[in-house]
Order: sequence, then structure tokens, then C-alpha cells
Amino acid sequence: MVPIALNDDRLKFLFKSASLIQIGMGQKESMSPPPPFDSDPFDCLKRNFTEDELEKCFRHFDSSNQGTWSHDDFRRFLSELFSNKRRPYLLLTELVEQYFQETDFNQDNRIDFNEFQQAWKETLKTTLKPVSALVIVDVQNDFISGSLALHSCPANHQGEEVVPIINRVLTNVRFDVVAYTYDWHPHNHISFYENRYLRPTAPESKINAADAKLLDSVIFVGPPKVEQVLWPAHCVQHTRGADLHKDLILVSNAIHVFKGANPNVDSYSAFWDNMKLAKTSLDDQLRERNVTDVYVVGLATDVCVAATAMHSIENNYRTILIEDACRGVDEKEIEVKRLELNRHGCIFVESTVVPGMVDGIDRRPELTRNMFEENLKKIRL
Repeated sequence: MVPIALNDDRLKFLFKSASLIQIGMGQKESMSPPPPFDSDPFDCLKRNFTEDELEKCFRHFDSSNQGTWSHDDFRRFLSELFSNKRRPYLLLTELVEQYFQETDFNQDNRIDFNEFQQAWKETLKTTLKPVSALVIVDVQNDFISGSLALHSCPANHQGEEVVPIINRVLTNVRFDVVAYTYDWHPHNHISFYENRYLRPTAPESKINAADAKLLDSVIFVGPPKVEQVLWPAHCVQHTRGADLHKDLILVSNAIHVFKGANPNVDSYSAFWDNMKLAKTSLDDQLRERNVTDVYVVGLATDVCVAATAMHSIENNYRTILIEDACRGVDEKEIEVKRLELNRHGCIFVESTVVPGMVDGIDRRPELTRNMFEENLKKIRL
């Protein structure tokens, strides 16, 4: 059986919610949801995931009491694992069969406890007890009311609208880690339109810096040679424009990430600069805290938020973008970035569903595929 990669176009058909089936882009068909379970069989794990607890969980689904699972047993296991408030998500037979074949290491058409424990222990841990980080991207004055205010950009978004939504998320959701990121540019930064004369333009650049307009892209000779969008000067270090919005809640013991300090390379992502020449401390700090899930919010959706989410995926975090807590620059680019992130495994949610996901109550199958495949790779090494 050919593995289904997360960038496979078929993936959007592999996961169906209990109340909606996705038929195609923007089309949904109602159906009657399955009844909820009487109890959660995974409560027996007590979140410690000892071998005894895993064995008790395994026995719960062993309908024959013979120490192995049939296809039907395995299907019931997946159905109860991937659920929301004990109401199951619907899974296509193709996906269930693929998971079965990948778990059945000895290919005897049954799954024994050792196979279950090897294949699913780490996945169960993350699914039932995720370690979640909220990464709040660039909620700074210049993007809200200053030199690069989003309301002056093509999408005409109001950047300040994210502040109360992010505050509600911070107040109502029990995140294990919170990180704030900052654009933190020197006065001579390469991204500033005002600095376009400071560096020679590369011959292959379609636009000469002298003729460029705001938001044009210019290729500079370097080093390093780089294609750069020209923005108004913004978020200059130690200025009010670089400060976080005054109403944004600041959590104690949070991570603070300052990016874009290299004058010659821009840095949209909170993980890497745009050339991947240097990384920030964010990934190391998240790994020190054993983070599994990264929730991304902030400004701007199609620039720094999207870049941060993409690098989060590349770093093998389960990545969730909270859409109502983001605002962007350009509607067309927002949609382009949304589709790109979706192809790579990012999921998009509204802030109201985040508490259940962080608490391991809303357990979405589309967050598991990448993680399961990575675990299998480790087993096979």
C-alpha cells in the first residue's frame, strides 16, 4: 500500500467530522452524527502510559479476549481515539486499513499487544495529553496603528481586532507554553523601502531599487543575494512601533523571540530567517519544554504568521492556526498561504474549539498522520 503523504490532495477526503462530510472546496453535506460513547476507554491510561495501563487499554478493544485485535477491534480503537467529547470523528476505510497495515508489523492480519505498544504509545501520549504552545506573532504597534498598519494594506484588516481574541485564548486555555515574537529591525534593515539605495541591485532583478515602489520585490546583490519585499520602515529596535500592543495580556515566564535583527536578511518566521542562515531560540526552547503542538496567532496572516506556521510543520510540531486570531496584508495571498499550509498538514480552527483540543478532549485525526509516520521511521531504524 502506498503511504499517503500530508501533501497528497486525497488527504482532505480522509478525515470527516462526525457532523459534516467534506465533499469539495466549500461544499459540505449534513449527516446524522454517531451516538457518543458511554465512557472514554482511554481514561484507564491515567495519563501515565505505563505498560500495565496500556495493556488494560488494549484489552478494552480485544473483543475475542485472545490477546489480539481484529480489523473490527482496530477500527473501534481508532473511532474512540479520534473523537470530540466522546463523539467519534468518521474515518474513511482507506485510512483505517492503512493504519492497520502499518501497525501489523508481522503481517499476520492481527495486531498483538507488542505491535500496539510499539506503534501507538507515543502517538497516544501526544493525542491524549498534548504539550501545547501558543505562539503570538508580532502583535506590535507598527502593524496596528503605525507605519505598516494593516488597515492601510490591500486587505484593509484591522490589526487591533486580534488583541481581545488572543486575550480570551490566553485566559481560557491552559497552554503549557506561551511565546511572543517581535520584528526587531535595525535602522538600516534591508526590508525598509527607505533603505533601497543602500545596497546594489542584482542584474537579474526585474525591478531596479531606484524605480521600486512600496511592496515591490527587489533582488539585492548581497552578500547574501536575496529577493526582498520593500516595506515601510517598521518595528525599529527600541521604538514604540516595536512594542507589543498595550492591551495584549503578557504572561509571566513566557518566551520572547526577537527576529529580523540582521540588517541584511529579513526574518518573517519566528524559527528561521528568510534565507535559513540563522535560527532563533524558539525551537530549542519549545523542545526543552517537550512541546508537541504549536498554535499560531497574530500578524500578519500571509507573512510572518504563515512563515512561522510552515517552519513549525518543518520542525515536526503538530501545527494549528487560529484563524479568527489573525489578520493579514492581502486577501489573495492569505488564501495562497492557507492552501499551502493545508497541503503540508497545518489545520485551521476558530478560537472557540481550542480549549478542547489543548485538553486532549477534541482529538482530531488530521493532526496525527505526520506524527504516526515519524514514529514508524524511528521504530524501523
